[in-house]
Amino acid sequence: MTTSLTINGESHQVDLPGDVPLLWVLRDALGMTGTKYGCGVAACGACN
Repeated sequence: MTTSLTINGESHQVDLPGDVPLLWVLRDALGMTGTKYGCGVAACGACN
């Protein structure tokens, strides 16, 4: 699935399966490693 994204004013196109989480698109496909993953269930405090 090809998707167009605009991030920080810059256009990007990615061709990935539709079930890939946005976090993985940002980190793995676009190399934006500043995007971090917490626990995913609001237990570690990263989302607070």
